Amino acid sequence: MSGPILAARGLTKSFGPRRDARRVVDDVSFSVGPGAILGIVGESGSGKSTTLRCVVGLERADAGEVLFDGVPLAGADREMRRSFRRDVQMVFQDPYSSLNPRMTVETIVGEGLDIHRAAASKQGRRDRVVEVLELVGLDATILERFPRSFSGGQRQRIAIARALAVGPRVLVCDEPVSALDVSVQAQVVNLLLDMQQQLGLAVVFVAHDLALVRHLCHEVMVMQHGVVVEDGACADVFDRPRHDYTKSLLAAIPIPDPERDRARRAAAAVDRRSA
Repeated sequence: MSGPILAARGLTKSFGPRRDARRVVDDVSFSVGPGAILGIVGESGSGKSTTLRCVVGLERADAGEVLFDGVPLAGADREMRRSFRRDVQMVFQDPYSSLNPRMTVETIVGEGLDIHRAAASKQGRRDRVVEVLELVGLDATILERFPRSFSGGQRQRIAIARALAVGPRVLVCDEPVSALDVSVQAQVVNLLLDMQQQLGLAVVFVAHDLALVRHLCHEVMVMQHGVVVEDGACADVFDRPRHDYTKSLLAAIPIPDPERDRARRAAAAVDRRSA
């Protein structure tokens, strides 16, 4: 098995004045290999999104390092950094704010092709834009339309197409369905899963929804107050959680059967009293 494409080692990030700085990411390490999906879970404020932003360079970490194909980015040459920006693409949480409202779909999806000079001609650029739009279930009839013309689910498909246009090896997804209606969340999740399997992408997937993470991910990392409290294969963490915080998160997953849900909550209460 080949080594990880993307890895983080000891990432630390604080915000605020030095004297009153609040550490939101504290010595976080992880790795993801080809074709693997890593889920990062935890309550709001646990440092999940900040970790991703440090990995892709939207925030500068105070300490630690990011490695791409085993090479630390801090010591990488210009070509390696350019390759990283092309090969690691991010899908943001809110499709209503992540797309420029003044750009057409063709311009939005093709922007990365321009930046990385990945299209030999204007026609080649358009052909690639149409190709990735069709890959996410859209078509060429929307090229000249603006983001305001679309639903939330369609906008997120456009955002995914933008990320895929340059042929990345890693997708970094920051709660990509949490801003969408429940009715379209499953469509976007299934789309991401199809793209991952079809293209062999590595994926880092941040989510609140643990049931979704269990369905989608191969490995999971649990964060609390900026610290990784548990990680491992999804089956191991979900079936045999070791940390109390992980247990409390799993206990909060709703069960459709009310009687089973009540029984589980009662058992969890007994465990807490006996701890």
